[in-house]
Parts: sequence; C-alpha cells; structure tokens
Amino acid sequence: MNKLLVLTSTVSLFLLCTISAANDSIMIPAESAWARATPPGSSTTAIYLTLMNHSGSDIGLTAVNADISDRLELHTHVNKEGMMKMQQVTSIIIPAGSQAELRPHGDHIMVFNLKKQLKPDEEISVELTFDDGNTTTVTIPVHKESPMSGDDSMDHSEMQHDGKHKHMKNKDTDDVHQHDKTS
Repeated sequence: MNKLLVLTSTVSLFLLCTISAANDSIMIPAESAWARATPPGSSTTAIYLTLMNHSGSDIGLTAVNADISDRLELHTHVNKEGMMKMQQVTSIIIPAGSQAELRPHGDHIMVFNLKKQLKPDEEISVELTFDDGNTTTVTIPVHKESPMSGDDSMDHSEMQHDGKHKHMKNKDTDDVHQHDKTS
C-alpha cells in the first residue's frame, strides 16, 4: 500500500509541472503563473499564480521583490459599501495541505512604478518571501490576458484600496486612498 501511495504521489507531482522552488513545502504550477503585459506609458501591473502548500502548517506569503520595480505589494479585492476596492495586505495565507490562488479580481501581487513596459512573451524574475523564513525565486511569463481563461483585463491604476481583510493579516493603516498612474 505504501508503494502505491508513493508512486501515486510521485506521478501527481510530475504531472503537476511545477516551477522549481527553494521552499519544498510550496509548489507553484507553471501554468498558473503570469504577469499582465502593460500598454505604453503604464506604470502598474499585476502578477498572478497559485501557491500550493504541501506542509502540515499554514504558510504566509509576506513579501515580493523583483528588479522590474521597487514597489510590489500583496493585494486583495473587497466589497466595501457596494463598491469593489483593492486593498493592501501584509500577508496571504496558504493553508496547510491546500492552496492560495492569486488571480484577477481576487488576491494578487500589485506592481507599481515599473521600470519598463512589460511585453507579451517576456519573462520576469520574482522573489517570494514566506513567514517561515524561506524564499523562492520564480520566472514568470508576461501575457496580454490570462493564459487560462481568456481576457480578464482590469486596469488597476484607478482602483481604491484600504487595509482590511478578514482572511488576511491587516495592514497597520485603515486609510483608503487611490493609486494614480504615477504611484
């Protein structure tokens, strides 16, 4: 029975086609990772991916760094008084034995002050930092639209965000402000 379980697990992991990660507990299906291409003059974009936690403990994604910008933030969308708003959070929890899906109109990585336009078929390198002290560097392809579900395009440059979300650790501020294209 143990041989069957090991074989099944091995085959499942092979078929998953994951991005290599330094953190053995977190796996990222390669087909889930992408960054939105930017039109000329745009200084913001978003990064999406699925984080799978194969450990027995919750793990939080707490920081993101990339050479394309000096300002990357973890964000979510919330309905506040009937209006969808983006808000920054200090971590995104990947539950033990489960996953966190960073996707359009949900949790995502927001990138401000881009140093260059991101074009389809390029790749960017992103370092993810987790609350267990591990870091993982992933190479993420740039696409005009979601490679999984068609065009989910959304301009994040004018969305509002604040610092509250019931499923995530809160930012220290509750201030609501708008990002403009120069943020």
